[in-house]
Amino acid sequence: MPKIALLSGSLRRESSNTAVIATIRRILEQHEDCEAVDIALRSFPPFDEDVERAGGTEESRAVAARVAAADALIISSPAYNGYPPGMLKNALDWLSRPPGGGVIKGMPVGIASASPGRAGGANVQPRLAEILTNSGAVVVECAPPVTVGNAVALRTPEGIITDAAVHADLERLVADVLAAVGAPATAPVTG
Repeated sequence: MPKIALLSGSLRRESSNTAVIATIRRILEQHEDCEAVDIALRSFPPFDEDVERAGGTEESRAVAARVAAADALIISSPAYNGYPPGMLKNALDWLSRPPGGGVIKGMPVGIASASPGRAGGANVQPRLAEILTNSGAVVVECAPPVTVGNAVALRTPEGIITDAAVHADLERLVADVLAAVGAPATAPVTG
């Protein structure tokens, strides 16, 4: 049973990227042979090599262990001036340590992005992919990239996205990530 870790790059409670992650969680739950694992961005203290040398914090070790136990990671990131938010970069710094042996080394990682604008944060994806590649992760190529434009208007009060086109794109991302971990292509369980 593939285990997929899910990480929103936003701390905001009503974040569009958190809605993307919640929607991906629902898609994964429709596959009877998948498990979704939520990773909280707030679990990572500011990266500090002195803290790392001392073994990290209890919470950062626990979260890193949860990611290490997963077969893949999916991230949905906002674009802050065209770059991933500092807290997301900080989390990836923790997950990439120690150098050459972090828990995301060799791990397939799928990327989505969402924003209030029409481009859906597309400009963040190459930069996030570069950070992931430099960290030793294997970025899952999804063509075209999964971007959610006008995301604020698409987020439901329940905190998910139900737009059919967006849902289809997120299903494609999930399928690509599952293929990257060698999971058999199974149809979602319906009704």
